[in-house]
Amino acid sequence: MTRRCNAACSFCQAPNTSRVELSVAQIGTVAERLAAASVRSLKVSGGEPTTRADLPEIIHTTATSGLRPVVITNGISLDSTVLDMMVAHDAEFKFSIHRPDARNDRVLRVRAFDRVLANLATCRRRHIAFSLNTVVTSRTVDMMAAMTEFAAAQGARKISFIPVVPRGRAVRSGDHIDEDRLREVHRRVETLRGTYSGRLLVRCIDIRHHDYWIVENDGALWIERAREGLDVRVCGLNELIGLPGRTVEK
Repeated sequence: MTRRCNAACSFCQAPNTSRVELSVAQIGTVAERLAAASVRSLKVSGGEPTTRADLPEIIHTTATSGLRPVVITNGISLDSTVLDMMVAHDAEFKFSIHRPDARNDRVLRVRAFDRVLANLATCRRRHIAFSLNTVVTSRTVDMMAAMTEFAAAQGARKISFIPVVPRGRAVRSGDHIDEDRLREVHRRVETLRGTYSGRLLVRCIDIRHHDYWIVENDGALWIERAREGLDVRVCGLNELIGLPGRTVEK
């Protein structure tokens, strides 16, 4: 939805490199095309989507186009109009939280953990479903158990561990995960999945093993892979919404 953000995570995979944003009408057209292609849900991400004042309209137009909206947010700022629209359309949040306590502020580089906890509590009170996304580096593999317990205690439906890849700021920050620690991440996910069976879904989102289809902030459709040099540009906005154009690769 945007590359703007109210935080500055060192391992950000989509840093603020562009101010281009689609209008609500354009997003609605894209959502209609995706729904017609049997897509079932649309993850609204950034950047930080809550920096857009028209996020309630984006949620509404996504839902009325036939897709279930899933808003990926750091949880710092959720206003009542966004929450109301989430309730109205049975939408879901994915909170990007990387530490189980106030140390999360060091990752975001913003003092915000109390606000994040308050917004989690509001979601519980208003019966808005939510999950957690947690980026894992070589330094934080040992926090996985604590993060899983935090997710369960907060009432999350699922926690997804995301091994960091060399994209965006992570290329320069030194955040990485070596092969041994990557295998350990997968082993721990399997163990935690068994431990929390029936209480919490535990997953691993590893872009090294699976292509991800992304509509960028300018409307271009990309297949993203473990490194930016391996990405494939499928088409631009005009092609995506059915106007004349051509497909090119990066």
